[in-house]
Amino acid sequence: MMRIALLLIASAAALSACGLKGELERPVPMWGNPPNEGALDPRTIKAKEEQEAADKAREKAERDAQRAADAAAAEKAVTPPPAAPAPAPTTP
Repeated sequence: MMRIALLLIASAAALSACGLKGELERPVPMWGNPPNEGALDPRTIKAKEEQEAADKAREKAERDAQRAADAAAAEKAVTPPPAAPAPAPTTP
């Protein structure tokens, strides 16, 4: 009887350590396309992250293009030559 009690206690302790800990994610379906579950759906979260990354990349490309255009405009800007001195008056 004592062995059975010890065996039950040991098996309960061993089984309590099984399993995943932390936040669980829903796996991707094996087939089909289930309906979107809203803001917490992994597909929605992934799409939002991809959209934010694409927006950041587009904004960076626009800034780089603007900087390049500004640099080209600055190169083309020519400063006018200094004014020529007025001729000295001649005395007869």
